[in-house]
Amino acid sequence: MSTLTLDAPADTLRTGLTEAASRALSESREDPDWVAPLRGQGWDAWQTIPMPSRSMEGWRRANLRFLDLDNVQASAPASDRFESLKELSAALLEQMQTDFEQAGLLVQRNGYTAYGSLLNAVLDQGVVFTDLHTALRDHRELIEPYFMKLVPPRWQPGEPTNAGKFEALNAAFFGGGAFVYVPPDVSVALPLRAVHWAEDTRAGFFPRTVVIADRNAKLVFLDEYRSETAAEGIGFGSGVVEMYAGDGARIDYVTIQEWAPNTAGFLTQRVDLGQDAFINLVHVGLGAMFSRVTAEVLMRGKGSGTDILGLVFGDKNQVFDVHTYQDHLAPFTASDQLFKTAMSDRARLDYEGMIDIHAGSYGSTGYQANKNLLLDDTAQAGSLPMLKINDNDVRCTHSSSVGPIDETHVHYLMTRGLDRPTAERMLIHGFFAPVIDRAAVEELKDWIRERVDRKIGDR
Repeated sequence: MSTLTLDAPADTLRTGLTEAASRALSESREDPDWVAPLRGQGWDAWQTIPMPSRSMEGWRRANLRFLDLDNVQASAPASDRFESLKELSAALLEQMQTDFEQAGLLVQRNGYTAYGSLLNAVLDQGVVFTDLHTALRDHRELIEPYFMKLVPPRWQPGEPTNAGKFEALNAAFFGGGAFVYVPPDVSVALPLRAVHWAEDTRAGFFPRTVVIADRNAKLVFLDEYRSETAAEGIGFGSGVVEMYAGDGARIDYVTIQEWAPNTAGFLTQRVDLGQDAFINLVHVGLGAMFSRVTAEVLMRGKGSGTDILGLVFGDKNQVFDVHTYQDHLAPFTASDQLFKTAMSDRARLDYEGMIDIHAGSYGSTGYQANKNLLLDDTAQAGSLPMLKINDNDVRCTHSSSVGPIDETHVHYLMTRGLDRPTAERMLIHGFFAPVIDRAAVEELKDWIRERVDRKIGDR
């Protein structure tokens, strides 16, 4: 049984990302009075910020000439809402893993909620888990202090810099996304999960998510991005995630990017940590023609910390553009970053990472590692780890490596009776194991290993 929602206005269904489409989207989404001006600020920023070019820091290796935003719609038609998970598209269910316990699940198709569920036990704890637009209307007191604060409509971040161009586009056209609020001293035992699925590839997808773990709260949040293969042209999207962990809070966050092979996607994640707060951030990147992810953690509170972990596997002509930022803004903060990638065929990885130790952040430690495995002579990986240190009493290290599978390891396994393809497969899985093992959900680890195995294919 499904419930049909109101259709999107005509201006949002025409090709072209225009000011009229942004305003029409605001009206159709019933933006509250305090939200609508933010869209306008996003549009103004989009119009005035130049398109990133290869002469700009943070974009020197990114070639965006393939983008054709004049042929992108601002929105897709509204979708049905279903009462049962089984009523969702078979194509989506095939991509999703559904055989593990979850405290809540939100599935959005083309930016509209297709399915939602939340355990009564979690509701009784005072947890809010809903779509973004419901939160903007019904939970203003919870979301207003945080919405578009970490990633404002006109965003000029630190280093590695980007101009905020695509973040502004999200501010102007955001549609869909999730809102999570966990009250003080509440621990959500099972994961909450949001799935953002772009089925109509003529339309841009612009999800925006806000996650708040209040003082001493604990949360596991799974955030997934998926899309259908475009019949023609290139699918396009720009997503934003703003996360806040209050004093003593912990967030275990796993994001899975499995966009279709002819999708170009931009995803910006920013985290604000209070005193003694912690986030374990795991990024799994498998899909897209072009994927740019920016993951930044601001350690504002004394004693706060983060683990930033990444697994990216590229094949064919995929391009992954990855940027991480470990921002130490208080004393005794700690960050540990490990990003591992494997590139095959003609795939390419471009990585830039920064550890920034601000003055007054004494007693802090930062570690950054980017390890890249090239499985074919035609694959490429570029790595640029960076340090910016403005205090003496700190410990910071960084490292990066690019290279093929170690032939001595292959030889060792083959002398133990394995054929070469099996030996290589085992080594690739072993290469990614330190990242997979630190994901928060046990059942998800097997799913990631299976997806890695698909990527390896027949070697």
